[in-house]
Amino acid sequence: MDPFLFGFSLSVFSLLLLLINAVLFFSKRNKFKSNLYKYVTIYLLVLFVVELFCNGIGFLYPGQNFYLSHFYFNAQFILLNIVFYRLFNNNKLKKIVIFNYVVVTFIIIGMYIYNNELFWQFNLFEIASTSALLIVYSLIHMFNTLGKSKKLFYLTIGLILYVLCSSLIFLFGNYELVFIEDPYIDIWIFNTLFYIIYQALIFTEWRYINKHGISDE
Repeated sequence: MDPFLFGFSLSVFSLLLLLINAVLFFSKRNKFKSNLYKYVTIYLLVLFVVELFCNGIGFLYPGQNFYLSHFYFNAQFILLNIVFYRLFNNNKLKKIVIFNYVVVTFIIIGMYIYNNELFWQFNLFEIASTSALLIVYSLIHMFNTLGKSKKLFYLTIGLILYVLCSSLIFLFGNYELVFIEDPYIDIWIFNTLFYIIYQALIFTEWRYINKHGISDE
């Protein structure tokens, strides 16, 4: 099989897993009245739409879907900020989440206003700042739940693994190496495999919630 088609097929498979998870969470929206559950569901649905466009444009016009990374990272950032805001019980942590979101978002918007061409490229600050904060929030949440109910435990582990892997590839991988030249296939498959693991852990989270429930407290 052509290396590009193999990598694309694997990416489509991960997209299918994301769709399954989104549908599963959406199907139980009336069973679980938790706002936390609602925002996780919205997160999965929005990411599916973005990933669908990314895969479609990436297949039809290889190397010309860089700008979609902005929608992906920012959508993920805002929705997971809401999730972590609701997960944290400490008011100081809640304020830190809001403060960081406002500051980072204003900086990113300012960068695009100052340099319009940046929209068509990878924004390394955008990738690094949003990914780093989500990883930090995930670690804080895991620490806070030690010896307690493991709320969104599997999703959090998957998020740490995938975001760390994905951000490193985007930050340290040469653009052409990662997306165009033949060696990129190995790197991209590595990224996709972690995404598949992430989706598997999200599915595990859904099974846990479906059995034990979830609350906003």
